[in-house]
Amino acid sequence: MSGSTLRMPLFTLIALGAGLVIYLIGKLIAIDYLFFAGYTVLQFVVLATAWNILGGYCGYVNFGSAGFFALGAYTTVFFHKSYPLPIPVLIVLGGIVAGLVGLGTGYLTLRLRGVYFAIATLALAIVLQTLVINWDYVGGSRGAYVIRPQTVPVIGSYIEYLFLLMLMLTVLALCVARAIERSQLGFGFATIRDDEIAAEASGVPTLRLKLIATTLSGALMGMAGVPFPYYIGYLEPASAFGLAYAVNAIAMPMIGGTTSWIGPLVGAILLGTLQQVASVTISSAVNLLIVGILLVVFVIIAPNGIVGLAQEFLRAATPKHMTSRSLVVLLIAGYGIVAGMFGVVFSLSAVMSDTPAVGVFALVVAVLLIAAAYGLLKLQSWGPLLATISFALSIPVGIVQFWADRTIGPGILHGGAVVIAVAAIVLLQTAGVKSLYQMPLGEQRATS
Repeated sequence: MSGSTLRMPLFTLIALGAGLVIYLIGKLIAIDYLFFAGYTVLQFVVLATAWNILGGYCGYVNFGSAGFFALGAYTTVFFHKSYPLPIPVLIVLGGIVAGLVGLGTGYLTLRLRGVYFAIATLALAIVLQTLVINWDYVGGSRGAYVIRPQTVPVIGSYIEYLFLLMLMLTVLALCVARAIERSQLGFGFATIRDDEIAAEASGVPTLRLKLIATTLSGALMGMAGVPFPYYIGYLEPASAFGLAYAVNAIAMPMIGGTTSWIGPLVGAILLGTLQQVASVTISSAVNLLIVGILLVVFVIIAPNGIVGLAQEFLRAATPKHMTSRSLVVLLIAGYGIVAGMFGVVFSLSAVMSDTPAVGVFALVVAVLLIAAAYGLLKLQSWGPLLATISFALSIPVGIVQFWADRTIGPGILHGGAVVIAVAAIVLLQTAGVKSLYQMPLGEQRATS
């Protein structure tokens, strides 16, 4: 769980304030594409958070995320053709529709467990897509146009209006997820995830809890899909039921961490931003490739996700062994993960362009940075050795990469990476950091 002790009203105010700051920064920069890209990232934050309520908190893997998302989108199309309503009203209606479908799905399938439940949710998405394809009123297989206004009173650009709505939905999803995590409901979900049979034997109403989880998860996914037709302008089954929504909804929480509300947020921001960068520098066709590569990497080296790794580090280092140098270790590890993930995108971009050699060097550096970060976060005897070797190898490779590229922008980034690698190696030799990694194994377990 999150170590934060903030009360819910204060957390909500902070989340709203952070959202307002993000919106004002976008207004100051005044680049419309930032709102287009930001909308997509926020949409994935809501989807990932919604999936995590059932998949992370309860341990039931849902492959039908695209189906619930499409329910919200086609709710908008239905009312746009029959009786146009404001988008905030449509968001409520879309959440009700998707929530009811989630409740019905849960009642019919939650007696299934494991892979059988996952297959059932995938079948649900296929059934919904088949129904939509054959429903001419909402466009059927031809799709439907949803014409949006150019401007909105007071706010201005319509895409800014959609961005602001998705920002508010993001705050709502995060507040709901955090409230669940810290409530009796969240504890009940955790017992289902840990051992459902033992929970039932102890008197936990598992079926009722699972129905609540499917309803909440489905409702939030449907709400995320409601503004999508206005965002894209033309909705067809292939876009509404796209594989990207099902894959990203699973991958983002798993990479960020599934046992805390902040994990899906971290994973969605990182992966969503990576995909937007890849769409601009390479092609949107490689987005799923990037997700697949990173998902395999993190499942192997960090099954609890980025947040899980950081929590393990903090539990072992706090309070007795935490120092300012340890905090620097945490920051450098965070840099290694973020720089490594973005390095994967830029390396693919270079490989597919006319500079494949630069791309190969960039990919090597990216892998080394992720490996170094992993070594820093694992408080075991081999951790500093792995981090030192990885950082040391990244220095000559980064220098060769800089020599092969020789442009000002990348040169600054490569130079900064070399400086951070040198600083990390020096830091690992200090007594304060060495003592952190020299704790007896029993003491590490006791502090965790």
